[in-house]
Amino acid sequence: MVEVYPVKVCFYPCLSYLSVVNCRFKDYMIFARSLPIFLFLASLFLPAANAQQPRPYSGSGVMIIRPLQQVRPAGSAPIPFYRDPGVERIAERTPGAIPLLSSILRTPAGEYPVAVMGKKGNWMRIAYDDAGREGWVEMARWWEYTTWEDFLKGRFARLPPGLKKGVYALHAGPSETSPPTSLLSGQENLRLIDIRGDWVLVNSDSGFSGWLPWRDGDGRFQINLE
Repeated sequence: MVEVYPVKVCFYPCLSYLSVVNCRFKDYMIFARSLPIFLFLASLFLPAANAQQPRPYSGSGVMIIRPLQQVRPAGSAPIPFYRDPGVERIAERTPGAIPLLSSILRTPAGEYPVAVMGKKGNWMRIAYDDAGREGWVEMARWWEYTTWEDFLKGRFARLPPGLKKGVYALHAGPSETSPPTSLLSGQENLRLIDIRGDWVLVNSDSGFSGWLPWRDGDGRFQINLE
């Protein structure tokens, strides 16, 4: 009689090996099919490394939050925010945790520049988070508020890179319909002479003089202040 058991046994390792290979192949195919979907979803939630941050809003003026002499630093004291002036507290933030104008305005250490979006007496409406939510704060006596018309005059500024080409053109008057007179580079120092709404009269290092928009139609800055 011929024994068949050894023949059957010798096939078991082969079948087992083929099963493992087949499973691994199926896993690979599932991974290969899922990879494009994963990459697409990742592109939606992960910001680009070189994505340009949006320019800050200007509002009606700038408020400088600074410390009172011989009192704890301004950055350590939380500021209460209200839905209306003095009515219903909605948030509390330290100055360093609220959106600042530091990207376009240099200030001494310990001072915090913020854009004021509204004003009622001694109460200022400012943003308290990066989502743009706003609240009212009561201005302390040692803080300082200045309208942009008064703040910008006499200062120096530069045009940042990456703006629309038309922003770098100087105009004969404070209007887009006014004819362009010259084209600036983003490296020139500009002295701010006069303000007319969203437009500023400048003198450049290269000797040109003319008007350009210091903020866009949405109220975002188009200049960096020195």
